[in-house]
Amino acid sequence: MRRFFPLFLFLMTLVSCGPSKHVMYIDMRYPSKSGVDLGGKIPSVVYLDSENESDGSFTGGMASAFASALEQDLGTGEGSVGVYRILWQPGVDYADRNSMLDLLVDTDADVVFLFDKAELGQSEATPSSISVPFTMKLYCLDGMDKSEQVRTFAGSSRSGIDGKDAGKTVAESFKTIWRTEPYSLAYFDSEKWYLALDKAEAYDWKGAMDQWFTLLNSNDPLRRSCAEYNIATACYMLGDYALALQWLDRSDADNKLPNMSDSLRKRIESRK
Repeated sequence: MRRFFPLFLFLMTLVSCGPSKHVMYIDMRYPSKSGVDLGGKIPSVVYLDSENESDGSFTGGMASAFASALEQDLGTGEGSVGVYRILWQPGVDYADRNSMLDLLVDTDADVVFLFDKAELGQSEATPSSISVPFTMKLYCLDGMDKSEQVRTFAGSSRSGIDGKDAGKTVAESFKTIWRTEPYSLAYFDSEKWYLALDKAEAYDWKGAMDQWFTLLNSNDPLRRSCAEYNIATACYMLGDYALALQWLDRSDADNKLPNMSDSLRKRIESRK
């Protein structure tokens, strides 16, 4: 879901005898421009081929280049995104959900992309290195998306371009968006709180949560609130947004932390 870069720490005292704030700058992963989120998922790419050599060469090259670009973006290694060819047949609705679901199962993927047969203009080169204006459609079914809808994307180029370059261009809309964001943790001047921070600095969020759990039995509602807020942050980092919201509600009920609580709540709501 996310990747981390060397962090920069800023310590700022909130009140003289109260908690302090520890700020971590983290690169967070967001869905691509297309809205398709491939984080933690296995994609596959299928393309429709016809008996026309030029059409098949162009669409096949586009699908292969698209898959290669996804592999680089996901960091999964060459060949990790399978590319499959099926013969185009007239009258078949390839954008139909059942058809896409069959492809999803057949390719053993979480997300399947299907390149429809491209419509090519006048060739500007030989068929072995075809460069043409084109119009294409790309269908996508995310098996982990609750909407279960097939999404359709379309693109075209009036100037000449070969299949591989077309595939790279299409892939740009599906690449991950990273945003560097500040995240705050509350702590007090004691060994247990510092130990939890050490875990968080190492991005061991589960280990940090275990330490914060030991601080929940405090009779001080402010200390309990800080531990609960930190646990909510850890749940958010681990992708459990519903649980993060529950812990943040507990924190607010004990002693709401101004600004910090509101900022985290907005982030949780945006992910739900």
